[in-house]
Amino acid sequence: MKTVDTADAANTAERIAKAQAEVDANWAFFKTELPRFMMGHWGQYALLKDAAVVEFFDTFADADKYAQATIADGLYSIQKVENTVVKLGFVGLRMYA
Repeated sequence: MKTVDTADAANTAERIAKAQAEVDANWAFFKTELPRFMMGHWGQYALLKDAAVVEFFDTFADADKYAQATIADGLYSIQKVENTVVKLGFVGLRMYA
């Protein structure tokens, strides 16, 4: 039987809560600013961090690659600029040992 380290479980829960808080803040910002984004960035992907746009990219893969290389804590969101908005929550959370 595998035992669960309560410190590890608490740390994981804290990281998940931080990720969700980041996504929620980014989502609120994105919804508010979407009409403005649609004027100049239709079809692009917005990389969001701390309820602000870091940069716009032509592909999800480019946005994610840039985020992984530049955002040390791994907490960010990527949203496509279009009029069909979907809140995905966080897709992944990089876990560090």
